[in-house]
Amino acid sequence: MNLAAVLLSALSGFQVTWDAEPAHGGTPGSVSLSIVLDENDLVFVHEDGLERATWEIAVSLDGSLTDRRSGTLERADLPLVEEMFIASVPAGEHVLAIMAGDLETRRRFDWEQDIDVPLVDDDCWSSGSLQLSGGDYQRAMGESPIFWSVYPPSSGEGPDSVGAAWVLRDDNGLVRREGWMDAVLQEGRFRCGASMPVEGLDGGPYEVLTAMVADGEIVAAAREELELLQAWDVWGDDQDLTVSLVRPIAAIHEIRSLEQAEGTASRNAVMAEFWQERGPTPGTIRNEYLEEYLARLDYIEDHFSVHASLGIISDQGRVYALLGQPDMITDRPLELSQLPVQVWIYFSPPLEVVFIDHDGYGDYDLSNDWEEVSGVWQRN
Repeated sequence: MNLAAVLLSALSGFQVTWDAEPAHGGTPGSVSLSIVLDENDLVFVHEDGLERATWEIAVSLDGSLTDRRSGTLERADLPLVEEMFIASVPAGEHVLAIMAGDLETRRRFDWEQDIDVPLVDDDCWSSGSLQLSGGDYQRAMGESPIFWSVYPPSSGEGPDSVGAAWVLRDDNGLVRREGWMDAVLQEGRFRCGASMPVEGLDGGPYEVLTAMVADGEIVAAAREELELLQAWDVWGDDQDLTVSLVRPIAAIHEIRSLEQAEGTASRNAVMAEFWQERGPTPGTIRNEYLEEYLARLDYIEDHFSVHASLGIISDQGRVYALLGQPDMITDRPLELSQLPVQVWIYFSPPLEVVFIDHDGYGDYDLSNDWEEVSGVWQRN
């Protein structure tokens, strides 16, 4: 699942939760699903004095369609919750994919997840899949719910004490967060859950590890990768940082309003109005423009940060924040009498943006006048 799709799903009302029933010996397992759509995911049209939306949901496992549903609902019927079930799923790893969309606009959400249907041994502990309910890509904000199922042996006496713990490690193997999970025995399995705080962490790759401890011994474990996206302060909590992040798309009077606002609450209010004015669908919770801008900030930091400075401060970062991904990029390498040059070409509106690396170290300066670049954006 690509990053844009992940962000789109995470910032809309579209939600998917799933649970795998394990296989026992020669008996296959199963997968149950709960899929939720709300008013931000559907377009309602007036017909016969009523507002209606038409929806469709399709589910596939390992590339084969298992179920497809569609229907029409009224706004009073929201949220739409569809419970779906896949039977006769063999033990092992599978790819679960869901397409949910609005038939009126053909707008769709694509969700894909690697899942594991465990094979339960009646004489041993078995681990189910570790689920990160926010997905494999999340912003480093607030808390991230995690869920895990563990199957105890059905034979013999149960343990005197049981506990489940989780650990969040960064790419260097350092523990950044840790805690205990609630573990409740239901229907022959321990259902474990916890809220893992990710606020304040740096963006980057992490891994979540869980362990079940019975009578002082680890009897089951699971692991899942997590990519945290930077929690960009585009709301004014840190005034100087917010100004730097939004300066490429902000008018002078908007920057002045933010700088003159007294206190965090006032700055938050200024920025709430700032983003609301740019949202293409007023009156809805979702703001597609903000979603796209956050994704641009992620890309900018990954590609244009130089010497530990924010990528948005670079000329290439500013242009990317304003115009997004160019349609074409051409490079002219360093020669005896020339400096490295990179040209970004945009088709609509037509524009060529030229960058020059004066030092030969990959720090490209804008050759165009900024007013030329921003003027094209404003006319568009």
